[in-house]
Amino acid sequence: RIKMNLMPCFAIFGSGSRRSSISLTLPRAAFAAAAVLAGLPRLDASATSFARDDYCPVSAPDEPDTSLLQIGRFSTVGAERDTDFCAPSPEETFNITAEVRRLIGTVADGNWSKPIETAWADYQDKTLLRFQAVRPAPTRRLRILVVVSLGQSALPMLVYNFKKWSKNKAGDTFNFVLLHFDAEEGKLPTLPADVRELLMPHVALRHAGPGCKVDFWKRLAPDFVAGYDYLWLPDDDLRMDFFDWDFYRYHLLAYNPLVSQPSVVGWAPKRRSSDWNFVRATHSSNTSWVTRKIEAMTPVISTKIWPAIFSRAWSVNASNCFAIEGIISNIANEAKALGCFETPLLVVNTPMRHADCRSMASGYVWSLVQSQIASPSRTHCFRGYVWEDCFGMSEKEADLLAQALGGECAAAKDPKAWKGKCVCFQPGTHIDRACPAQGKLIFPNATDAGARQ
Repeated sequence: RIKMNLMPCFAIFGSGSRRSSISLTLPRAAFAAAAVLAGLPRLDASATSFARDDYCPVSAPDEPDTSLLQIGRFSTVGAERDTDFCAPSPEETFNITAEVRRLIGTVADGNWSKPIETAWADYQDKTLLRFQAVRPAPTRRLRILVVVSLGQSALPMLVYNFKKWSKNKAGDTFNFVLLHFDAEEGKLPTLPADVRELLMPHVALRHAGPGCKVDFWKRLAPDFVAGYDYLWLPDDDLRMDFFDWDFYRYHLLAYNPLVSQPSVVGWAPKRRSSDWNFVRATHSSNTSWVTRKIEAMTPVISTKIWPAIFSRAWSVNASNCFAIEGIISNIANEAKALGCFETPLLVVNTPMRHADCRSMASGYVWSLVQSQIASPSRTHCFRGYVWEDCFGMSEKEADLLAQALGGECAAAKDPKAWKGKCVCFQPGTHIDRACPAQGKLIFPNATDAGARQ
């Protein structure tokens, strides 16, 4: 029997908040297919019927799963994360069977097999049914624009994911922007006939030519995305074996986050999932949690705030996306501070599997060992802040946010509530502390020359 907290775990921070719990009985038969669980510690990438190398360029590094918040010079940051991530209290913890507890941990650790995938899908289906019975979410259909910076080797991953998106039970609409960063400028790669027939009816825009994420996001004019509810910006090396859109959309409609993302697991045990430990899938029984920061790997963004983000994209060095990642998170944080949203940034534990292809990385790479790696593509993107991009929210951005969110609460209507607010995160500090000084890179061991490569 499962005792399940229906509120995201932010509720444990409130005083006197009411918690609703339900019991969900999952029959043992649902996990009969997962009898292999007894041997799960021995599972590795070879247990899959497909290989990471099927999607990643040959030169892509295969890194261990080490959080940049927990190693090297930032070893003290782990206890001071930029997040309200919840370790559940006893009231929020599932009273679950050993099989279900083991299943949750098994998925979080990066294990995959068809029996595990089947058991996980059954677990999510039954959990969702109970959620909908006890706390129904609005039933409206959603329109999602999925924007993928796509390497040609990752096309099979996109096809697999599209087939999962298209099976959603709610009848939601998914349209796509495909940005072929490893193609010659202006020369769209030819898609196989079956792929073309499958995808092209749903493609709103294609572009061919080298570039980095922000280069491509600058093509998403606010008028272009205005007809959608959410803009989803997933990397091309994320596969949806465990992800369930119907489970995810329930959390969107029930909690109305401005920004959210699926949790992330590694492609195999002890392989890299996310550098930010607070967006990784966990052994916790919580189905979602509030954080102060999302990762640019797979954000789902309300199109209400896209005009302000789009404005920032045209003001920064497009070779990196950290300032954009920062403003996406901090718009939501400020909205919460103004009292407009209770759950502005939500991580939903329906994981994406991360192959970690690094196909856009080159030049100065954000690495604690300051390594230089050859780019498998013709792009020149790097992972790190250009500190000049971290200026506080501009007057234009403030006006756009006041227009977008003024209807949510009175405090958001005044542009002065937004102007000058922090955009970038200083490692080891929380968002409510003073903005770091401008003109400096976020890592002391980085150089201006290196970042401008």
